Amino acid sequence: MKERLSQFFNNHGLFSPLDFTDPVTYFVPGFILLILGETFLYQIPQKLFTKKLVKDELSSIGLGLGAVFLDFGMKAISLSYFFWIYNHFRITDFFGIKNFNDFITLKWHLNHGWLWLLVLIVQDFGFYWHHRLSHQIRLFWTGHVNHHSAKHLSFAVALRQGWFEIAYRDIWYVPFILVGFHPIMIAMMHQFNLIFQFWPHTNAIGKLGWFDKIFNSPSNHRVHHSRQIEELDKNYGGILMIWDHLFGTYQSENSKTHDYGILHDIKTHNVFNIVFDEFRNMMRDVKNAPDLKSKFSYIFKAPGWKHIGKDERVSTLQKNLK
Repeated sequence: MKERLSQFFNNHGLFSPLDFTDPVTYFVPGFILLILGETFLYQIPQKLFTKKLVKDELSSIGLGLGAVFLDFGMKAISLSYFFWIYNHFRITDFFGIKNFNDFITLKWHLNHGWLWLLVLIVQDFGFYWHHRLSHQIRLFWTGHVNHHSAKHLSFAVALRQGWFEIAYRDIWYVPFILVGFHPIMIAMMHQFNLIFQFWPHTNAIGKLGWFDKIFNSPSNHRVHHSRQIEELDKNYGGILMIWDHLFGTYQSENSKTHDYGILHDIKTHNVFNIVFDEFRNMMRDVKNAPDLKSKFSYIFKAPGWKHIGKDERVSTLQKNLK
């Protein structure tokens, strides 16, 4: 079966995702144990295990399962154009990857540990801008909003991946492929970034002192998932918080409680309604816009922009709050 699927992708000029050893698959048992541990050791003792929480978590798991299948196909597409760009348009061989047979040996990677550290930094930088623009451009927000629509924060929410987002999230790494970073290294680091981002989705872990200043953590991510106006659009980093410090989007956790979710609750736990809700809203606004400029504004300006009525963009709400 594996050989047939690989042959199918190869016959269509695509990289076979079956040839990519996804580290996420090895962490799935750990994810399950963390979800169960959080349930029995934190949510139940704290009397947080309610019917609404269960519905939130089941919809998160449903979104996660759908994302797994979509991501499988998207890997075939993204890795294919990554390799095409790398083979035909890369600017430099500075990183010393001249022979793929050498590249796939453990010895090569042990001798180039510095390159993995560099890949971690540039990949996380690319993720920061992907994540930030997914909040600040409505077209991208239609894919990312699914992740924020849960009214609770738990490990299960880490699985709540937007399906539309899978289609565009890899384009932010193209500049690094052009510079000469190998596609497999970028793809592997993206997956390790996703693995790291699982554990900050919880209320069970408190502040961690200096760690919160440098790395993404539960404390930082609680702020990111909060829908309190002063905490909106903060802490975008996947692994590192350095980008938020540099670009003015970092905010430490000041309150002990948070109101999670999005400004306007979607009030549904149906997976397909969750996926398509904001996209439908955007298309409705585009249809009702009076002119071409307004139509494009509904697509490319920040969520909450309106041609008439109250401006609900985060930047405006925070300005009015001050």
